[in-house]
Amino acid sequence: MRPLAILSCLLNTLAYTIVFPCCSGIFAQTPAARDYAGELSPPIRAVDYTARIFPDRIVPDWDRGYVLSHGIEVYSSADEATVVMYGHDGQPAREGHIWPPAAQRVRLIGTATTHEGAIIAAGWAGMPDGSVSKFIAKTDLLGNTIKTIMTGSFVPRQMCEAEDGTVWSLGIDVPSPDPDSPSNVLRQFSFEKGLLRGYLPFESVKAPVNSNTRSFNPFGSYVRCGKDKVVAYLKFTDEYVEVDTKSFEGKRWKLDLSSTNQGKASALGITDDAHVYVSFGGHGCRESEVDSKSLTATLLPVKGTVSLRHCGSPENPPQVLEEGKFERLWGTDGSTLAIGLAGQNLSDIVWVKVISQEVASN
Repeated sequence: MRPLAILSCLLNTLAYTIVFPCCSGIFAQTPAARDYAGELSPPIRAVDYTARIFPDRIVPDWDRGYVLSHGIEVYSSADEATVVMYGHDGQPAREGHIWPPAAQRVRLIGTATTHEGAIIAAGWAGMPDGSVSKFIAKTDLLGNTIKTIMTGSFVPRQMCEAEDGTVWSLGIDVPSPDPDSPSNVLRQFSFEKGLLRGYLPFESVKAPVNSNTRSFNPFGSYVRCGKDKVVAYLKFTDEYVEVDTKSFEGKRWKLDLSSTNQGKASALGITDDAHVYVSFGGHGCRESEVDSKSLTATLLPVKGTVSLRHCGSPENPPQVLEEGKFERLWGTDGSTLAIGLAGQNLSDIVWVKVISQEVASN
C-alpha cells in the first residue's frame, strides 16, 4: 500500500505492456512491426468498491482480482482485523488476522493474495524481548494466520505467490547490508523451508537512474507472479526483470522510457496469457518489447490510453480528462485488466481486455 497523493491536478496513467519476441515464447513481432500493443475493449463489468477501501487515504493493494486494504497503524491484538479483502462484487470477502507466533505488536507493510483467495501479508512484529522481527505470513480462508516466515534482516515490500505456493518478494535488508555480505533485493521464500533463492544483488541496483532518492528503496517497485515466470519493475534503476520459474534463470533489461517522459511506473500486472502491462503517470498504456540480444525493453502504447494533459496554473486551469477515458491501472485479473476511468469515483474499478491490433483492425 502507498500514500494516495492529493495533487492540484491529476495526470492520467499510461498503461504499457511488455512484449517479447518469439524467442521468449510470447510475441513474434519486433518493435517496428506494430504501432500499438492493441486497444482496450468496452467495459466488461464495473464494480463500486466504495470509499471504505481507502482507510486513512491509503491506496489499497490489488492482486488476482482482489482489493486488499490495511491501515498503517500498529496493532496490539490478534483479535483485530489487520487486513480486509474485497471480492469481485465490491463487498468484503474476508478479514485477515495477521499475527506471527509470540508477537506483541504488528505493523503491516504490504499484502497479496494466494491462488485460493487467502491473504499473504508482510510487516514488522514486536517480540516479548523487545526485538523487532520482519515476517511474511499467510492465512487460511477464514482469515487466521496459519504460516509465518521470519525473514531476518530482510524487509519485504512487494510480494506475490507463485504457482508452486512459494512467495516472491522485493525488499531490502535493514540495517543496510555489509558491503562484503551478499544481499539480494528479490527473494523466493517457502513457508516450509524459508529462503530458497535470491536475485538482484544490492550492489547492482544501488546506483540511481532518474531518481530523487539517494539509495535503493523497493517502495514504488513491483513484483508479479505469472505462469512459469515472475516479473518485476525496479523504480530506482528503471529496469524490467524476469525469472523463469522452471529453470530459475533471471534476466533484466533497461526500460526505454523515452515515450513516457522518463516517468516512473505506477502499476504492473501479468495476465494469464503472459502479457505484461505497466502504467506510467501521465503518459498512457503501453506494451514493451524485449529483444533477447538487447539490453533494452521497448514500450508499445495500448491505443486510446495515451492522453497528455497539462497540470495548469492559476492563470491557465488544468485540463480535464474526458469522462470515460483511461485514468489508472489497478492490475490484472486472469486475462483482463482492472482499470479506473475518468469521471468515476476512485473506488470504481472497471474490467476490460486488450484487443490485439490484428483483431481490432478487422
